[in-house]
Amino acid sequence: MSFKTGLVGFLLFGVISLNAVAEVRLLEGWTRSPPPGVDRLAIYGRLVNDGDTPVVLSRLELAGAGQVMLHETVMDAGQMRMRHIDPIELSPSKALVMAPQGLHLMVMGLARSPQAGETLTIKATTRLDEVHTFLVRVQPITALGPVPN
Repeated sequence: MSFKTGLVGFLLFGVISLNAVAEVRLLEGWTRSPPPGVDRLAIYGRLVNDGDTPVVLSRLELAGAGQVMLHETVMDAGQMRMRHIDPIELSPSKALVMAPQGLHLMVMGLARSPQAGETLTIKATTRLDEVHTFLVRVQPITALGPVPN
């Protein structure tokens, strides 16, 4: 194989590999500033997979937090409870909607309480070790939804 043929093959493989990586995004990511003394918060927004194949998120991280998990709020024996959902599977071109009293990312073990106006950064890793970054705007404790830009 000539150098030229090998180089073209390498470049073509690189283009194919880059296109195979799904783009996973958090749209309109928001949370409320927690009350004093509370070391947890819920994150809302829409998780989307703009790729052509399903994506499974295997790990979620936030610097200064012990854990980040997907939870679902369900009614159980007349009481609202949270249920952990694992794995987080994102179908292509379909949004996973997270809203109060429904699906949400639950952050636990915060080292400090984020304040309104801050932006949090969630690191999401897929089963294929692809890393995606989600930005989350911290709203006042009384917020009912994201504030438009």
